[in-house]
Amino acid sequence: MKKVIVLFSGGKDSMLSSILLIEKGYEVILVHYDNSFELGSENIQKGYERLVKKYGKDKVKYLGIKKIDAIFRTFIKSFYNLKVDKILNNYGKVTISQFNCLACRLSMYVTTIILCKQLNISSVADGARKSQLFAIEQDEMLNLFKDLFKEYKINLLLPVKNLEDDFEEKNEFLIRGIIPKVNESQCLIGMPLSTGDEEILIASANIYKKLLYPKISDLVERYMNVGFGDEYL
Repeated sequence: MKKVIVLFSGGKDSMLSSILLIEKGYEVILVHYDNSFELGSENIQKGYERLVKKYGKDKVKYLGIKKIDAIFRTFIKSFYNLKVDKILNNYGKVTISQFNCLACRLSMYVTTIILCKQLNISSVADGARKSQLFAIEQDEMLNLFKDLFKEYKINLLLPVKNLEDDFEEKNEFLIRGIIPKVNESQCLIGMPLSTGDEEILIASANIYKKLLYPKISDLVERYMNVGFGDEYL
């Protein structure tokens, strides 16, 4: 059976992504990441149990909750003390919330790359959905993230990227006889944009390429021997 690591928040996007991948013949290996700025991470277990009840333990595994605060702190360190004019001149217009989301998601991806290498898995899935209006879930950033995973010979899957709205997503659950109600952890430092904003997308890509991307290979090497995948092994 093909294996895929799924970034699992317990929300509808990651839940539906897991379901769609199971239906395509994957064994989904769920992992939840805690940046120390969220509430309700204990609810993730309930989402895992719902999937197991529906599809069985041979199709669904759970690696538990992985702390990413050390990597997250590494990414934000050189940005948080920058003055506004430095940010504008070096990267462009960006909101603090979108930077937080970028640094956090990239911390998840770095840890996932390590997990893939530890467990010899070549596919990763993220419940990113463009209609949620996070900068990191628009094509500009998703293409950069895909290229990052390719560097490590990993395929990034985005099963729900093009779902248009919550109504369409709920129908995907209902047609499978699943109540579209979830117990999702709540992040305290990230929020979606009110509308699509090209300037923020450009700035986010600049921050990724100029500030954050250069740190990734060192982080992967530094934490490669941390036992992120021990529960699965």
